[in-house]
Amino acid sequence: MSIKILVKIELTEKNIILDEIIDLSFFITGLGIKYRIGTNFGGNIAPVFSKISQGLKKNEMIFEITDDPMDINAENLFSGDCDISQGEEHIKLVYESLFSRMSRVQEFLENLLNNKKIKKLIVNVNALDTFDYQKFDKIEITVSEFTSKMVELFAQHNQMTPTVRIYFIK
Repeated sequence: MSIKILVKIELTEKNIILDEIIDLSFFITGLGIKYRIGTNFGGNIAPVFSKISQGLKKNEMIFEITDDPMDINAENLFSGDCDISQGEEHIKLVYESLFSRMSRVQEFLENLLNNKKIKKLIVNVNALDTFDYQKFDKIEITVSEFTSKMVELFAQHNQMTPTVRIYFIK
């Protein structure tokens, strides 16, 4: 199973030029490095999201959150806590608690939202399912609620990755 996390950003300026998008991409990449989160932009985004990329307005951009710079998915970052009895191999991969991982993502998102160029942020968790018209949850929260909300959603879904679109209130 592939877990994809797609982030959509609405920028404050209506007509942003490519150089500004590239600068913002470098800024986001820097945040990813700081919080040990991988990011993919532009042509590096999964091909399944190409229609979304083509339909963006001039003041919008998307990127993927991944486990690390070497991975194309977010399976370790966005997988639930599990008992050791569920498999030592999984425990080796997910050595960090769900709370700790979601806290890192929350700090990443907080820093992102603090950027004056960013007006709005939407995060699609388990994004492969949020764009093919399957049923998924839509929630609106502040970024400070992210960790607790994600831990709650994982608990509601028996530690399976929830399919949810999160609208962040700035």
